[in-house]
Amino acid sequence: MSEGDRRSHALGEAIRFEMEGREFFLKAAERTKNYFGRVMFESIAEDELGHIKRIKGIHDQWLASRTWESPPSPPGERRLETIFQQAKGQITKQVNVDADEMEAVRLAIRLERTGHQFYSRLADEAGEEAEKRFYIQLAEEETRHLSILQEMEGVLMQSSGLE
Repeated sequence: MSEGDRRSHALGEAIRFEMEGREFFLKAAERTKNYFGRVMFESIAEDELGHIKRIKGIHDQWLASRTWESPPSPPGERRLETIFQQAKGQITKQVNVDADEMEAVRLAIRLERTGHQFYSRLADEAGEEAEKRFYIQLAEEETRHLSILQEMEGVLMQSSGLE
């Protein structure tokens, strides 16, 4: 596979990965009964949409001109942390969390871990510095999601008495 084909294939895989992730988070938000979990899943789904748009922009540019330019940093990248801190402060001592909701959080953690590994691998395989930086940026965003989801899991377990 040529370098150009590899880049195009990698971007296509990234778009599919983000679309599947967004779908997962939207479905999880629909099924989650507690407000805290729903807001977190919706926020991550919104971040995934931003990833899709940025990746598609680079993919379209790559297909049109075979050039790779780094996109601007994502807007509001600290929004999710802020939402989490606000929601965390509003959780009551006992929260009803059912097994399906905890499983959704755990699946989300695995999905974000997989995303980090995926983008780290693409960064390692990158042929240009701009390409490498872009994939590193995406890997870091997946890591932020992972960290928040792990903290969310802990808070939900503690407040529901599931520890």
